[in-house]
Amino acid sequence: MRAKSLLALVLTLAVGDCTWVSVSPEAQQHGVIALSLDRVANCRQLSQIQVSVANTVGVFKRMPSDVEHDLTNLAINEAAKSDADTVAALSPVKDGAQTFGIYQCLKTRGQRAAAPAASTHNPAVKTTPYRPPLG
Repeated sequence: MRAKSLLALVLTLAVGDCTWVSVSPEAQQHGVIALSLDRVANCRQLSQIQVSVANTVGVFKRMPSDVEHDLTNLAINEAAKSDADTVAALSPVKDGAQTFGIYQCLKTRGQRAAAPAASTHNPAVKTTPYRPPLG
């Protein structure tokens, strides 16, 4: 009986604090981020996606924060496959599933900012147009 209790404790500790989904190299390269819904109000929504992960392993329930972390990482990975740079949760987590909005909040990848039009030429002031890194 003691061995079963010890095994149950070890499994609970091992499974209780595990995240299984990591951000893909593609999502890292494109800098896809997760924001709260109120922070994407001025962004263009490209699509919605529902992602899901296991919220229990056998009879053991996973930590809610780990489930939420995995769901967010899945949404980020999916956003990297489109021209999106941001995800935001549209629903709460329910039974290991959640709906995310996929957004374009920044300029299209590879697009450079246009140089500002010079209104007056002043030789004492030198300006350089901002060029965001390609990425």
